[in-house]
Amino acid sequence: VHGIGRAEIACHGVYFSHETSTHASPQASCSGNEVAALRSAFGDDLLSKLLILNTKGFTGHPMGVSFEDVAAVEVLMRQTVPPVPNFKERDEYLGDLNISKGGPYACRYALRFAAGFGSQVAFALYATAQNQ
Repeated sequence: VHGIGRAEIACHGVYFSHETSTHASPQASCSGNEVAALRSAFGDDLLSKLLILNTKGFTGHPMGVSFEDVAAVEVLMRQTVPPVPNFKERDEYLGDLNISKGGPYACRYALRFAAGFGSQVAFALYATAQNQ
C-alpha cells in the first residue's frame, strides 16, 4: 500500500516477537509457529536479515504485551535496541535467527506482533520519519 516491501522491512527493520522465546518443539510451540510464519512471509534469506527482539524477559508477559508498542517507538527514536534477555543458546528447532544482542542499530521500521486469547491477532508497523 505504501510501497514498503518485505525486503525493505527485513533489511531496515526490527521485529518485536510475541512469543517469550520458550523452548520450541514440534509437539507444542508458539515460538515454532511464529518463526514458521516469519519464514513463510519473508523466506530464509530475508528472515536472516530481520533483527528479532523481545522485551518480555525484562517485564514479564502481561506487562510486555502493553509495553512493546512504546519500546518499538523508542527503538526507532533512539536507534538502539535492547538485547533479548536471558538468551544463551540457539534453539535447533527454530534454526538460525538474527536475535538482538542489544546496542546501536540503524532501523527505519519496527514490526510488532501481538496475540491474545480467543485468536486475537494484531500487527503494527511503525516507521521513523527520519531520513536514514
